[in-house]
Amino acid sequence: MNEAQAKPSDSTEDPVVNSTELEQEVPEGPSSSQLIDRTPEWFRISRRSVLWTVVVGMIFLCLSYHRTWHTDVWGHLAYGRLIVETGHLPVTEPFLPLSEGIPVVDTAWLTQCLAYLLVDQVGVSALRFLYAAAITLCVIALLIRFRQHSSSFGIPLLGITIFGLTCWKTLTIDRPQLAGLACYVLIWSILLSRRWNGLQWVGVPALFALWANLHGSFPMGLILLGLLTVGTFFDQYRRTGKCWRWPAVRLLLLTELSLIATLLNPYGIGLIPAVIDIARDPNLQALGEWGPLTLSRTQGQGLAIVSMLLILLYRFSPRRISASEPLLLFTFALAGMASIRLLIWWTPIAAWYGVLHGNACLNRWNRWLERTTEAPDEQEAEEITVQTSGFNTVVALGLGWIFFAYTPFMATLLHGQPNDPERQLRYYRANLDSGTPVLLANYLNAHEPQGLIFNAYEWGDYLLWTGPETRRLFLNSHAHLLPAEVWDDYFIIARGQDGWDDKLDRYGVNTIVIDHLYRTRLIEMLKRDERWTLDYQDDLGAIFLRKKPIVHSF
Repeated sequence: MNEAQAKPSDSTEDPVVNSTELEQEVPEGPSSSQLIDRTPEWFRISRRSVLWTVVVGMIFLCLSYHRTWHTDVWGHLAYGRLIVETGHLPVTEPFLPLSEGIPVVDTAWLTQCLAYLLVDQVGVSALRFLYAAAITLCVIALLIRFRQHSSSFGIPLLGITIFGLTCWKTLTIDRPQLAGLACYVLIWSILLSRRWNGLQWVGVPALFALWANLHGSFPMGLILLGLLTVGTFFDQYRRTGKCWRWPAVRLLLLTELSLIATLLNPYGIGLIPAVIDIARDPNLQALGEWGPLTLSRTQGQGLAIVSMLLILLYRFSPRRISASEPLLLFTFALAGMASIRLLIWWTPIAAWYGVLHGNACLNRWNRWLERTTEAPDEQEAEEITVQTSGFNTVVALGLGWIFFAYTPFMATLLHGQPNDPERQLRYYRANLDSGTPVLLANYLNAHEPQGLIFNAYEWGDYLLWTGPETRRLFLNSHAHLLPAEVWDDYFIIARGQDGWDDKLDRYGVNTIVIDHLYRTRLIEMLKRDERWTLDYQDDLGAIFLRKKPIVHSF
């Protein structure tokens, strides 16, 4: 036998270690099942809430890139600038010479001041932020109630779709009405709460007090409360034979408190008749958005689609119908059909009852499925249980910050407004709607005319905002402040009807700023008229000057 083979193993060699012994020697770390979520319960959310954060964040991000519309938003900014600089509200029309001396009730003074201060500090991208924030706030307030009454993902999404489908065309226009809509939806969301607490008694009147200073649409909220109160009284009488029970009485008291809260404004009780007079002004009836609703319009088609959907849901819903539902739905729908501008107040109501009865139909369908299929075992039931964690909350907050960080408003906050004229022009054109007469206004500022300027109605506010204080325009979007004769003469001139040139002579107009889109006829007539010369023209419009200016212009 070989000696080397017979020699035992060297003591310095590694012994063979049993795998079981090795596992016992190495300490194990804590498993994921042993980790404890130490975040408080109120800070934890579910994975579905993270998904809703993505949905809401995408809505906010998309809205943040909506370019600011070119109509009355600029006139409201001009009012805000005047109020901030002078420290008081205007008593008479301060900008239009043809409306000199006409009393003014500024129903949106607070929105105008807040918007101007933000634009003055940040730039016009602030208008995009305010626009997106107002609509997103409405979406969040509605989603809170939708999710409380439906555990599914599709039913709340249906409600948001109903809200956006009907009033999308109206929501594309930036104006203080969006601030009023936000107050309206917040009040509606508070009233839909399952529990009645101090939020109703304090929050609703406080929102009405704020609303009365933000926009003159607050009577729509009072009508909402009044119809809800009447419906609750009727339901109580139908069920118990008695009207005066606490659920209806507290709504009546809340309506009275809210009415009193609206008096907390600079005009006091005079604000309510002033708002009614503005809505009834005959000048406004000539504007398309104040006219009746037709199926040829996007809003009319949306109303028809949502109405048919609601009819189907009511047909198959097992849920009892309260008296408030037809009162609210029919009243606000009729108001919207009478005036397109009022349709926006119907949409949150339709969205809510769509969710309520849509969820009832879904539950009915699920119960039918349970009867026809085997019931899930205990393990499957545990998987259905909603799990919440602080990690989900951190993810949701991070996503929210990312969505905000990619907005034009955040970019302006980080980099500031451009100072170079060329870059500033690009900045304006990137943030404003393509129909905004940026180049026309810049040319007019460089060659400021004397006397009265006849301008397109849609451009009056922007020309007022960008021009000097001495600029004298024919009109802007505040049509209710124009004398009826001036309003009628504007359409005669703008349409190139018989006597248009005599009207211009009578008002002493030496400069005309009009658009190609709606005033092509007038532009062609001015080009052929020997008394006028084309001074400037671009893709949007043209500027004409009188060859022999009238010395004593208006």
